[in-house]
Amino acid sequence: MKGEVRAPMTVWLLSMFTCGLYGLYFTYIASQELKNYLGKEDVNPVMITAISYFTCMFWGPFQIGKLIMEAQQRAGVPNPADKGVVAWALNTFLCGFGNKMLQEELNKVWEAGGGAPATF
Repeated sequence: MKGEVRAPMTVWLLSMFTCGLYGLYFTYIASQELKNYLGKEDVNPVMITAISYFTCMFWGPFQIGKLIMEAQQRAGVPNPADKGVVAWALNTFLCGFGNKMLQEELNKVWEAGGGAPATF
């Protein structure tokens, strides 16, 4: 099952203007889509989101970065990389900009396999 191709700039702006609330929603949605795509039952989107909340968004980008790298490998995206650390730094210092980068990387997976267009 594929996820939605979303506009990365929209993800960033919503993360910034909602003071991180959309960032938590993004963490949940991205982990849910990756769980479904990878078929990994051990991925728990609620737990990733909850731990992210209690660690000030420290945990989520690391977990999502690993999952995106695995999904990129499966989709045949060239040069997959774990960008969780970079995403965390961008989220911390540029008000959620790391979510934009993670969405760009996630879009590569969905575009390689024909993901659904965004509905927002």
